[in-house]
Amino acid sequence: MIKEIPKYDRPREKMLKNGIASLSNSELLAIIIKSGTKGKSALEISNEILHSINSLKDLRELELLELTNIKGVGNVKAMEILASIELGKRIALEKINRKKLRSAFEIFSEYKNILDYPTEHFIAIYFDTKCNVLCMKNLVSGNPNETGIKPNEIFKYAIKINAPAVVVMHNHPSGDSSPSIRDIEYTENLKVMADATNITLLDHIIVGNYYYSFNENQKL
Repeated sequence: MIKEIPKYDRPREKMLKNGIASLSNSELLAIIIKSGTKGKSALEISNEILHSINSLKDLRELELLELTNIKGVGNVKAMEILASIELGKRIALEKINRKKLRSAFEIFSEYKNILDYPTEHFIAIYFDTKCNVLCMKNLVSGNPNETGIKPNEIFKYAIKINAPAVVVMHNHPSGDSSPSIRDIEYTENLKVMADATNITLLDHIIVGNYYYSFNENQKL
């Protein structure tokens, strides 16, 4: 139990004394959890959550049911954890969105971690005329051809936020970033819609172990 831990080693006291950077991942999570349950401290619960995943980045993939299956984590605690994770995602994206990105490599470098999913994930990045990122929009999990994301939805949002240019990106979980026949067909459909809306399709980037740029390969 937390009460049995020396006071100077308890997460909150440790944070006050040494700063938040001194806390371990489990201690940070314990502060979010706030309190334990009978026979199990918040720190023990946080350790159990972290042991249920392969790496820290897998926290963002946890769902409510997975968390509530852990003894001592009810709906309220689970929602607080998920809300904290979501806020962290949004802070990271806001930092990225202030950047000026001019090349496929720069875009790949900034967004490759966001696309680190076990299934295909599709995003669109909207730019102003000076290559400043206006915003990033998660579009769909899964191949866009299979899940029904249509090119007009991408460009409709560009019109809504007055973005003159867009880059679309998706990942290949296999690590092979080579475009498939479906990827090529989808890019052709994007080009048609870009011409129709007078919005520039800057690139379609596929993320694997490295990246493939349709623009760099003169396929746009």
